[in-house]
Amino acid sequence: MQNASAAQDFWLDNLGDAGRFNRWVFSRFERHLGPSVLEIGCGSGNFTALIAQRGHRVTGVDIDAAYVDAARQRLSPFPDAKIVCADATTLDWGETFDTVVLLDVLEHIERDRDFLIRLRAVMKPDGKLILKVPAGRWLHGPMDDAVGHWRRYDKGSLRETIRAAELSPLEVSYFNMAAMFGWWLNGRILRRTTPPSEQIKLFETLVPIFKAMESALSSPVGLSLIAIAGNRED
Repeated sequence: MQNASAAQDFWLDNLGDAGRFNRWVFSRFERHLGPSVLEIGCGSGNFTALIAQRGHRVTGVDIDAAYVDAARQRLSPFPDAKIVCADATTLDWGETFDTVVLLDVLEHIERDRDFLIRLRAVMKPDGKLILKVPAGRWLHGPMDDAVGHWRRYDKGSLRETIRAAELSPLEVSYFNMAAMFGWWLNGRILRRTTPPSEQIKLFETLVPIFKAMESALSSPVGLSLIAIAGNRED
């Protein structure tokens, strides 16, 4: 079986070229970003760059030195961007942030609630947490295992995890309904650990159509969940 590092490299390489998809994801949480942003698991800086381009002061953290080098190169034009190579599950933070962002990261953490409790301490009192996680427990298969997913979430389990960390789930919504069939077919039926690159390129081409459909339908299901959480109860 393909190891987790190789599978992760595959997704980062292919999604790094998926500008339409990345901007679609970004559009779903951009309005919640505060002046200072901490992005956990920034990878090669795909979203870190989008955050910096909008004028936010951003710190990106990743445990992989090669990804950190790539992110530093990508973020070099932005003086208010900083990239740190560290394990975010053990790092002691010296500052607090208006917004903490985890995009497809929490599912890689075995003790997800405990990790969110640690992150709550680096959020300002009125800060927000932005999460994107894989949805649909029935979709869990070889492609999840290949990249080290401990779990997939549903709305209820994600809200429960957020509340268990003494955070307030302000918004929880499904995202990317169109990709569910491909994930199910490739992972559960064909038992692949990664999809063909051609499929990702085709999906990238069709993103404007999928985005319009999802806006019209207010997706009742999706391949992912996007959640906004607050650092205090309303």
